[in-house]
Amino acid sequence: MDPGAAFVNDFKLFTEGKNFWQASLIKQVEGLTMSQALFKPDIQRHGIWQIVRHIAYWKHWALTYLRDNIKLNAKEDNWAPLPDEQTESSWLDDVEKLKSLNKECIAEAEKLGNRILNSGEENIVFFRQVLYHDSYHCGQIGYLRAMQGIPPVE
Repeated sequence: MDPGAAFVNDFKLFTEGKNFWQASLIKQVEGLTMSQALFKPDIQRHGIWQIVRHIAYWKHWALTYLRDNIKLNAKEDNWAPLPDEQTESSWLDDVEKLKSLNKECIAEAEKLGNRILNSGEENIVFFRQVLYHDSYHCGQIGYLRAMQGIPPVE
């Protein structure tokens, strides 16, 4: 397997599939209720829903930078507030948005081939590192699930 294909495979395993280390990002959030997604261990900490929106934002940011070479204003939207109406439906909409952006990231990584690992271009390097950002926050989501007594994803 060439290096670019190996990266795409890892991206899929860590965000959608099953890997050796932890449940994938999408598997961690699928099936959660709005109440579970809103849980925060402290008022100054983020809940799962906020983390999902944050991850989705950075996927969008990385895709925009990769495709259009435009850096969005991250200070404004990095931790955007939750929707005004917090319902099961709006929670599920955000999960679907995350899934869609994730599929776009996989498609772009496939197009890049070996450039995903060999390029030093800032927009490609940033795009490649989205996977590491996702993995970091996936661990947080797993811990927030555990704090609520939600069984681990098998």
